[in-house]
Amino acid sequence: MALTITKADVKRKLMIASGDTTYDSAIDSLIAEMQPALEYTIDSAYLSDTGNTGLQATLKLGVLEVICAEFLDQVLREMGASEEFTIAGLTVSERKERGVGLLQQGLERLAPYMKSHAPAGDMQIASSTSDEEPAMSEESVW
Repeated sequence: MALTITKADVKRKLMIASGDTTYDSAIDSLIAEMQPALEYTIDSAYLSDTGNTGLQATLKLGVLEVICAEFLDQVLREMGASEEFTIAGLTVSERKERGVGLLQQGLERLAPYMKSHAPAGDMQIASSTSDEEPAMSEESVW
C-alpha cells in the first residue's frame, strides 16, 4: 500500500483517546479491509507520485476520512448506539448522520484522483462489438 493509515490516525480524527483500546481491533480490521480497496480506485500515477507531498497528504486525508466515516457507521449499528426517546414532543437521540459528512468530504477529496475520473484519452474500452455504426432500417419500430 502506498499510503500509510494507522490506528492512531483514525483515533485522532475521531477524537478517541489514544489510551482507549475499546475499538482497536475493529479499527485495525477496518483499515486492513478498506485501505487497499480505496487505493485501488485511485489512479496509480497519483499514488506513485511520492515526491509530491501535498498530493500524498491529500490522498491520505481522503482515505482516512472515508475509513473514519465507515467506523462511525459501524459504531452506530452497535446495540443501543441509536436508541432514542421522546418526552413531551422532544426527541433525544444520537445524530445518525455523523459519518455522512466525513464520507462525502473524503470522497470529494479523492474524486479528482480516481480512475473513473481519468481523461477519456487515457482509458481503454474493451468491446466485443464491431466498430461499425449501427444502421437503422425503415422497418425499425420504436
